[in-house]
Amino acid sequence: VLRSEDNLSCRLLTDAGDFLMYAAIRLEAHRADFHLYDPNCHKELFNQERPAFTMSYNGSKDTWRLVQERCSACQYLSPSRSCAAHGKQQMAVIKHKQHVVGEGISNIMEVIIPGLYQDDTCVVWCPMLGMGDLADAEAGNGESQTLITRKPVWNEQVQSLVLDFKGRNIVSSAKNFQLALRQKPQHVICQYG
Repeated sequence: VLRSEDNLSCRLLTDAGDFLMYAAIRLEAHRADFHLYDPNCHKELFNQERPAFTMSYNGSKDTWRLVQERCSACQYLSPSRSCAAHGKQQMAVIKHKQHVVGEGISNIMEVIIPGLYQDDTCVVWCPMLGMGDLADAEAGNGESQTLITRKPVWNEQVQSLVLDFKGRNIVSSAKNFQLALRQKPQHVICQYG
């Protein structure tokens, strides 16, 4: 990650140094814009007003919403007939809070994402397809999935919160986390650390 001096934008690169994505924070709009073109190398393709994805957040910064700016279900429709003016295709809703565990404080996330159909195709969470707010999706209906943070436990011996990464060699950090499906909390499907 290459950050700007003001920390309001960054370029995500592969290990080999190839460009992956550009992100810019728009404080006045309470959002981060994600672009697939590098403004330094592809000026003719880069348009600051047309990000691929946008992540907005509320005033208390505890709820974040990721939307795809050009919906896969509406991409060939005129703007007036697409979801662009009706909330856009929702990709994820992330809720954040803190929880006291022993003598420590654990950061907890709940991530709501569109589900998968039985044929392994993704649910497209588009308001033009009759989908409401992803944050209000009913758990267990199959159209959405909820990921939850596996909570660490307080370890008296080391006087710290600990989380089992199953033999992985990790650096201790408050930023480490594991996500699991709500209905299978012991089955980790995403981890950072």
